[in-house]
Amino acid sequence: MSTSIPTDAQLLASIEAFCAKHSIKPSTFGRLAVGDSGLVINLRAGRSPTLKLAGRVQAFMAGYAAQVAA
Repeated sequence: MSTSIPTDAQLLASIEAFCAKHSIKPSTFGRLAVGDSGLVINLRAGRSPTLKLAGRVQAFMAGYAAQVAA
């Protein structure tokens, strides 16, 4: 299984697109995805997430999209 590791900018861009698509506020996204309402603000400010955190964010987005599609 090959999983692509996004750059910080790619992860932030995918979060921003996800929030826009699903009409979710960035603070709500962070709280739901990883329990950190400041996540998106911190990423915008240059915070570099750990691989574990990036994986949790990606898993949340994939699971949320699957739930919405069902």
